[in-house]
Amino acid sequence: MAEWLTLLLLVPTVVVPVVLLVGFAGCDRVFGLQHINTPPPVPVVPVIVSAVGESGTVITLTWIYSGSAAEFEFERMKLPERTRETFPAAASPHHDDNKGQGLEPGTDYLYRVRAIGSDGEASEWSSPEPNILGTTLPFETTFAWTPDEQARSRDAPGFQGGSIVQRIEAVTLTRSGTRVKLTLRASSVGNASIESIYISKPDPAPGKDPYDSDSDLTLVSSAVVVPANNSLPLPAISYQLDAEQPLLIAIDFSATLPSDIKIVDTVLGTEASAYYKVPAAEAATRDRTGFTLVDKMFIVEKIEVG
Repeated sequence: MAEWLTLLLLVPTVVVPVVLLVGFAGCDRVFGLQHINTPPPVPVVPVIVSAVGESGTVITLTWIYSGSAAEFEFERMKLPERTRETFPAAASPHHDDNKGQGLEPGTDYLYRVRAIGSDGEASEWSSPEPNILGTTLPFETTFAWTPDEQARSRDAPGFQGGSIVQRIEAVTLTRSGTRVKLTLRASSVGNASIESIYISKPDPAPGKDPYDSDSDLTLVSSAVVVPANNSLPLPAISYQLDAEQPLLIAIDFSATLPSDIKIVDTVLGTEASAYYKVPAAEAATRDRTGFTLVDKMFIVEKIEVG
């Protein structure tokens, strides 16, 4: 009997502390006791807040990140092709993509980002969300024939084997850009067959002719046929067009195929002028000789920039 009484007295002394211990062990889950002296964990994945098209070639990215990162790495997906590229960004909440290089105007790009620590370790990529779709602004017209000039334009045949340089003064250009798209106009009765077309600024060196190109001479396209009675937009190219400086468009026509173009007569020389030589396929060279000046606009109907 004494043994039973001893056991009954000992059970509460063992069970009660155990219950109390278990109870307190679970209190942290209810009351958060384990976090009293520990800061909450920081997010390990950055979040893109916005991707805003600033121009035809720049999208400004903004993101948030509560952790500590040495830099960030972005992935850009061009749509609809779904081609991917990665590029770094400094540890800042803002980044201009693709400043100095140029994206394509009027184009959608999908972005995601991850943080890179000082030890080189990378976080997970941010999750795709609707607000990480960025769209560049479309091309804008920097030069075009006016409605009056369109009405006064006429057919001009016989440019095969010849060369022209269209000079457009800065006063006529309205916008700068890093991508350029030209639109050419053939005559109403015949094609315009072009061997090559170049763009550049005039050479400012003393003794140069106003139709001589500077060192930025850039090929726009080659082997182009503009169909009769049509305008033809050429593919966009990367070129730094400065609207505060005159612009040269140099065109060499095919020597074997007929070339008929549209011309606008009697334009102000302070706005535009043309230099031509037929036959003389040398417009693509930087230094030219023997070109005739006329106050006209040849074939280049519109110039757009992005």
